[in-house]
Amino acid sequence: MIIICSIFQSVEFYVIAAFIAAAVVGAAAMPKNKGAARTLLVGGTLRADATPSRPGVVCVVNDRGELEVHRFGLEGVDMSGAYSLAVTIIGFDVVIEERLVPGRFREGAATAAYAVLDCFGAERYHFRYNSEAIGACCVFQLNIRPGNRIERLLS
Repeated sequence: MIIICSIFQSVEFYVIAAFIAAAVVGAAAMPKNKGAARTLLVGGTLRADATPSRPGVVCVVNDRGELEVHRFGLEGVDMSGAYSLAVTIIGFDVVIEERLVPGRFREGAATAAYAVLDCFGAERYHFRYNSEAIGACCVFQLNIRPGNRIERLLS
């Protein structure tokens, strides 16, 4: 019994215990595998009824759990143009790339657009919305739960 208890008083025991503790902490701190990236292309709809405003995004989760992305402050796009989104999802990180086509028939100016995304589960996601047309972006977090809403200006 005395020999077994003397192990707890040796320097070697404490070195091994510290090494095991460091290995456990290191394993817990390693990032988890996020999985493969998914890219979706979503067509949107241009609108001319919004009052002109500063460029921005309003995201609303509707009653069906779909994310409605509303883009305001469009410039240089007429109603013959197009609005679409390229959505890349890696785990809970989402990058939304806005794609605008200005149009050429001069059918009236489009001041806003919207698209509906139905590819999210009921979780908290980290979003980055990029508008290459104006060289601006915004970032936000949003829980995908009906009724949740967030507004961001593009800067």
